[in-house]
Amino acid sequence: MSQDIQERDLEARIGELLAAGAATEQRLLKQERKAEKRLRDALAALAADESRLRRAQERLEQSRENVAAAEAALRGSQELRAAGPNPNQD
Repeated sequence: MSQDIQERDLEARIGELLAAGAATEQRLLKQERKAEKRLRDALAALAADESRLRRAQERLEQSRENVAAAEAALRGSQELRAAGPNPNQD
C-alpha cells in the first residue's frame, strides 16, 4: 500500500512537471512570436528608412548638380560683364 501511494505521488509529480514544462514552452513560444513580430516590424522600418534615404540622396545629388550649373552660369555672366561691351554689337 505504501508503494501505491509512492507511485501515485510520483505520477502526480510527473504530471505537475509535464504541465509546468508545457506552460513554459507555451510562454516561450509566445515570446518567440513577439520577437519575430518585432523583427518583421524593424525590418520593414529599415526598408522604409533606406528607401527614404535613397530618395534624399537623389535629391541631394540633383541639388548639387543644380548648384554647379547655377555657379557655372554665374561665372559665365560675370566673365561677360568683366569683358565689357562687345564691339561687334550693333
